[in-house]
Amino acid sequence: MSQKLIIFLIFLFLVMPRAEAQVTIYGGKGLLRIQDAEPLTAGRLVINPSYLGFYTSEGNSSAEDHNLNIGLSMGLSRKFEFFAQLVPYQDDQKHVWGPIGDTRVGLKFHRPSPNRFFQWGVLGFAKFPTAINHNVRFEPYSTKDPGWALMGLWNFDFKNTASAVPLKFSFNIGYMDHSWYDRYFSEKKDQLIGGFGFKFPIRSSILYSELTGELFINNTETVPMSYNSMRVTQGLRFVGPWDIVMDIAFDYGLSTKPTILEQAKHPEFLKRYADWKIILGLSVRHTLFRVLTPEEKLIKQQKEEELRKLEAIRKKREKVSKELEEMREKLQEKKDPNE
Repeated sequence: MSQKLIIFLIFLFLVMPRAEAQVTIYGGKGLLRIQDAEPLTAGRLVINPSYLGFYTSEGNSSAEDHNLNIGLSMGLSRKFEFFAQLVPYQDDQKHVWGPIGDTRVGLKFHRPSPNRFFQWGVLGFAKFPTAINHNVRFEPYSTKDPGWALMGLWNFDFKNTASAVPLKFSFNIGYMDHSWYDRYFSEKKDQLIGGFGFKFPIRSSILYSELTGELFINNTETVPMSYNSMRVTQGLRFVGPWDIVMDIAFDYGLSTKPTILEQAKHPEFLKRYADWKIILGLSVRHTLFRVLTPEEKLIKQQKEEELRKLEAIRKKREKVSKELEEMREKLQEKKDPNE
């Protein structure tokens, strides 16, 4: 095991226990990369560090690329969720501890639907070029400019149907503009981002699968479909020691490797993406404040109404008891022989 991997594993396990949330590596409730349309419970803060390693089987199996990712998620209300992604370590193949990566900050909006089977939402985020290196090898395309993205989110939850099948499907599709300074929807670097996934609970664990990618939409001649960054992910989320929620996932790359000549002609857009990756993650949950759900508000109102009724009955009984006592005293006075 390499020195870099040992450092990452030590860092990952030096976190607080007791986490029960399901969040993506970017922050925000969801699977591994696919976002859920519904936000986290209001008042809940989740911190989830994760390690991503690219491996090759050429010669002796060894790690080629490492990244440390930290996602932050915060439920603001029943409709809004804040999330952020920090990359404190991005492998530069030169130093034991490499430079930082880019930063994402975003907001999710969920429109609650009375139909519990179908839910939808909208997500937007800004990307800040905090990384020293950009468009690094094995990783999805990036630029040195600040960027933004907008994405639609849809859930189909079969647990809330008559069949009660414990399957939940999530779909994401959106637009990524890698530079605030260029024209929208027309630059060669613009991408279609998203994918779909599903999860299936198995006792206290969750098995999930995803298909995700980042596709150039105005550059199909230079970057054919198969050359885009795409992957299939299989993951397992389970409760580990001390009630720590853990993620173990495996990426299998679907991208075709361009020829050396093609890469030389278009080095910005054509490169070799990771053939496969292993992802290890943890989640830490904190409740900063509590917001009652409509059901909880209704129960609270009913309890308050019951207390008001009981208080009114108590006061009425006290009044009747006082009146009876006064009547008894008057009767006692009338029976007095000296009267």
